[in-house]
Amino acid sequence: MARLYVRSGIAPDDPDAAFVILVVDPDGTPGERAVARLGGHCYEGDGAFYLVRTDGWAERSLDSGRLEVGVAVHPVALRHAGVDPAGFPERSVTDPDAVLLLSAATTVEPALRARLGEPTAVFTAGPDVPLDRLLADDEEWPIVLAPAPSGA
Repeated sequence: MARLYVRSGIAPDDPDAAFVILVVDPDGTPGERAVARLGGHCYEGDGAFYLVRTDGWAERSLDSGRLEVGVAVHPVALRHAGVDPAGFPERSVTDPDAVLLLSAATTVEPALRARLGEPTAVFTAGPDVPLDRLLADDEEWPIVLAPAPSGA
């Protein structure tokens, strides 16, 4: 099952900024495996892989301190990543042409909620790998997902 975190102190130039971090298991659910495969469809830069927003994004909802994040991707991008979109019947709330691969939720303290940055970082690791180890490993590059496009 995907794990969702909100952490601050990650960006050296802005230690107060809070970031949403999703950890997916490459051997986990079909949605987690699909998200893990997206890394091969991203472009590299600055120690991360970036998924182009026209291909996919992170959809967020925040209600009473509960943050839910869903990963939505267009079928063409999934096919390029070697994933059959037919296995994902749920659709994006932003763009019904995009499929929803997975969603995860966590509670967020009000102080962190006020400092949330826009991108969502996605790391690929098994359930036994703690987040702190992922964040400390310079070799582990996250997939960075932009927020949902407006007016899609």
